[in-house]
Amino acid sequence: MTDNEFDFRIQLILNNDKNGLREIYNAYGRLIYQQMLSVVKSPQDAEDLTSDFFLRLWETAGMYRQGSGHKRYLTVMARNMAIDFLRKRKHESYTLDDDEVFHEEQADSRLTDDEVIGGISFKQALDTLDPAEKEIINLRLGFELTFKEISKTLGKPLGTVTWKYRQAISKLKHTVKEGSIYG
Repeated sequence: MTDNEFDFRIQLILNNDKNGLREIYNAYGRLIYQQMLSVVKSPQDAEDLTSDFFLRLWETAGMYRQGSGHKRYLTVMARNMAIDFLRKRKHESYTLDDDEVFHEEQADSRLTDDEVIGGISFKQALDTLDPAEKEIINLRLGFELTFKEISKTLGKPLGTVTWKYRQAISKLKHTVKEGSIYG
């Protein structure tokens, strides 16, 4: 979905047209759910948070500034909701340091977890990455954010983001070439 298409959907929401929200949900529901799941580690909590996310989007649509980059807006909103949830629940088993805030099991929405690439599943290939690399792959491939947008979203230097992305892609290529997670 382009920024203009998203802006149009927000206008539909502001006019109380549920089709706008439905189309945004269809485009991003799965990614938001997976993002939530990787933070809270509970499918039930992730489902609840995803529902809450879209309710909040409906309620706060007027706060969105059109033309400001909807993908970054959605990822920051989801990330903040998940972190707030963990803080409210006081899950001591989850740490929220700079390197491990969230990651998604499925970075590229065009591939499924079970899809086999070079003898291994996409999920297995992603599991060779560390959490920070998965997060950047998710934002770059799943949400199609620019490196600059990822840098702003994560609060990390642009050079660190691009370096980690290249490192992750290199690991994925090596893993696929080897055809095994044990290569």
